[in-house]
Amino acid sequence: MINFSIIIPFHSNDPYRNKALKVVRHYYKTLFPNTDILIATEGNDPYSKSSAINNAVQKVNTHFIAIIDADILCPKNTILSGLKHLPYFPLVLPYNKVFDLSRSMSEGIYDKPNNSLNTSILHGKLRHNQKSVPVGGINLIQKACFLKVKGFDERFKGWGGEDDAFVAACDTMCGPHKRLSGGIYHLWHPTKKAEANPYYSKNHKMVTEYFKAYNKKEEMMKILTKRDRF
Repeated sequence: MINFSIIIPFHSNDPYRNKALKVVRHYYKTLFPNTDILIATEGNDPYSKSSAINNAVQKVNTHFIAIIDADILCPKNTILSGLKHLPYFPLVLPYNKVFDLSRSMSEGIYDKPNNSLNTSILHGKLRHNQKSVPVGGINLIQKACFLKVKGFDERFKGWGGEDDAFVAACDTMCGPHKRLSGGIYHLWHPTKKAEANPYYSKNHKMVTEYFKAYNKKEEMMKILTKRDRF
């Protein structure tokens, strides 16, 4: 199997999100016992998912990285399939479906984390249609590409938008990503609307800049040069 590291960004005082993190950490440690798992909690103030991931990557010694949200369960075979493609694509999104698990199913997993290990018994509501498949949740990426785009943009504050900007930068500077078929499972927890983030408007404006520069290397480089990372 290809050697890789797992980074899980996390920042929350919500008890359900903490339960989800414990399940997710147990899940991946059980499936990949020889893989380093870094919980990315150290970021800017206010917490920046981008900053936390960038800090964690500096501790990674492998050529390949899996960046996984703290509430996402991805089947082992799905990750293995994605890793097989990673030497040939700078970024792999190993899914095209996100299933939201119900509260009752999620709480059953919180009580008995081993229930998460058999993803074939998991089922939930499909979150999106085929035209709006998200790019977050889990990214498999070559570390070289991560460094080339200077990681995640730390100007994003709170949560929201950083995943779209990151993929746009990777596609433009490193080459198009590979999307695979398969499902990932989102554990239930109380949610907040993106608009509740006081930085939502600024984040949205930055995402728009990235989209305008998509597949335009010179324009994308202008955005990247505004950042000091790596």
